[in-house]
Amino acid sequence: MSSTANTKKLRLAIIGGGVGGLTLAVALRGCSNIEVNLYEQAHQITEVGAGIAIWRRTWEIIKSLGLGKEFAEKLEEEPSADSKLAFEFRLSDRQNGFTFEKFFVKGGTLLFHRQDILGILLNNIPDFCRIHLSPHLMRSTCDILVGADGVKSVTRQALPTDGLFYSGTNVIRGLIPRDTLAKVYPGHRTLKDPVIYCGKNQSIVAYPIIRGQIINVAAFISNVENEGRSFDGPVIKHIATEAVVEAFSGWEDEVVQLLKSIDQPTRWALPDFRPMSTYVTRRIALLGDAAHAMLPHLGSGMGQAIEDGYILARLFSHAEPQNWLRVLEAYNLVRHPFGNMVKNKSREQGFYYTLNASGLENVESKSQELAPEQINVLGKTNENNWSWLEDDADKYLQRAIKFLKEENLLSEIMDNNTYYPS
Repeated sequence: MSSTANTKKLRLAIIGGGVGGLTLAVALRGCSNIEVNLYEQAHQITEVGAGIAIWRRTWEIIKSLGLGKEFAEKLEEEPSADSKLAFEFRLSDRQNGFTFEKFFVKGGTLLFHRQDILGILLNNIPDFCRIHLSPHLMRSTCDILVGADGVKSVTRQALPTDGLFYSGTNVIRGLIPRDTLAKVYPGHRTLKDPVIYCGKNQSIVAYPIIRGQIINVAAFISNVENEGRSFDGPVIKHIATEAVVEAFSGWEDEVVQLLKSIDQPTRWALPDFRPMSTYVTRRIALLGDAAHAMLPHLGSGMGQAIEDGYILARLFSHAEPQNWLRVLEAYNLVRHPFGNMVKNKSREQGFYYTLNASGLENVESKSQELAPEQINVLGKTNENNWSWLEDDADKYLQRAIKFLKEENLLSEIMDNNTYYPS
C-alpha cells in the first residue's frame, strides 16, 4: 500500500477489544496510511472463559503475523506439522465408558489460556493504533467501521439479522489444578491429552492448559426442544460443584472424579443466531462472534476470529486508497461462506456429542447400548466436520486479493450467494 505524505489516511474504527479486533489491529502493523482507533467498553481489555484450542490452520496465521515464538512459549512442547492426537472420544454416560475414536490431525490441538493470547496481541499493537476504554457511549468519525463486539454485537444491528435466541445448551465451566486431579485420580487421561466425553443430552470437553498446570473443563447440558426459545434467568451464574456432579450421575468414574475436582464452577446459557446473509455493508464489516458466533463444539470460534482479522488486514495492505471500500466485498467473498460453514458444522457436531444426531434417533436415555453402526456414525462425523482443519487460510486470502484487483467478478459473487446491501 502506498504511504506517501500526500495520501489521505483511511480512518478505521474497530469496535471491541477481543481477540478478533486485536488481531486485526496487529495485522495492520505495516499499513502506515491507516488511522486505527479501537474502542472497548470495559475499563480494561480482558477475555472471558479460560481454555482455547488452536489448530494448525490458525497456527500458520499466527506465524505469518510474527507471533509464533511468543505463542509457542505458552505451550508444553514446540508445535510441529506431525500428525498428533487432536481429541480422544469416549462414550461415557455409563459405568463402563469406552473410547470409540482417537482423532489425529497435523499439528494436533494447540491448547492455550485465553488471557495469554490476549496479552500477546496487546503487546504487539502498532503505535498508530489508539485504544479507548470506556463503559460509556463514544462518538467517533470514521471511513470504515469494523464490528468485533462479540455475540451480543451492537454493530450487527446495522445488517440484516433475526437477533439472538437461546441455543438450548448450557455449559458449566471450571478449572482444576493439575495436582488436585492427579491426587484423586492418578493417571487421569486429561492430565496429558484432550478428551471429549459423550452421552445422551450431555457432553464434556477437558484438556490441559498453561503448560499442563491447569485442566480446563467445559460440561454441556443440552435440550434440543429449547433451541430458539427465550431464556429466563441469569445468563451466567455460580453453581455448586455437587450440583454439577449430580447432573452427570451415572457417568463413568473418571468423569465423576473430574467434575468433583472443579472449584467454583459457573454455568453459562449459550446464545446463538441464524447464519447471516452477509458480514458487510458498504462501510461496515463484522468479524469474529459478531459475524458468526458459533457453539464451541469444534473449538474453532477464536481461530475463525483470528482468521477474519488476518484476512481483512491483509486485504487493506493490498488495496490502493481508491479501492478501500472494495476491501469489504473481497473480505465477504471468502469469509462469509467459510465462517457460516464452520458455524453450521459446530452446531451439528454438538448433536453428535449429545447423541441427538441423524442415525441416533432411537437413543433415548443415558447408558443405552449403541449398535456398532451407530458407533461408526459418531466416529465418521469427525472426518466430515473437521475436514477443513488442515486447509490453508492463505488460499482464501489469495482468492480475495484476486477479486480485489479485478473489476468484473460479479459472477463469482453470485455463485457464492453473497449479498451486499447498500
